[in-house]
Amino acid sequence: MAMLVYLDKESDTEVEVRYRFHTGGGTHRHLVLDKRSEVITPEDGDRDGVFRAAAGTVARAWLSAGSAPDRLIHQS
Repeated sequence: MAMLVYLDKESDTEVEVRYRFHTGGGTHRHLVLDKRSEVITPEDGDRDGVFRAAAGTVARAWLSAGSAPDRLIHQS
């Protein structure tokens, strides 16, 4: 099953980055990357496949670049 998830950065502070994410026609949700602990959590508490795909994309960008890009796309 193919998946396409869009992520847009909404805020970036010294301690966290907040992203809005969604599939093509899906509901907008939010996740937060804690920069200090490097833990990513869903604001709604739902750790489903869409969240895991979005979180993995953010984690890879954070670990490889040391920054949080404004926009990301996960495609599988």
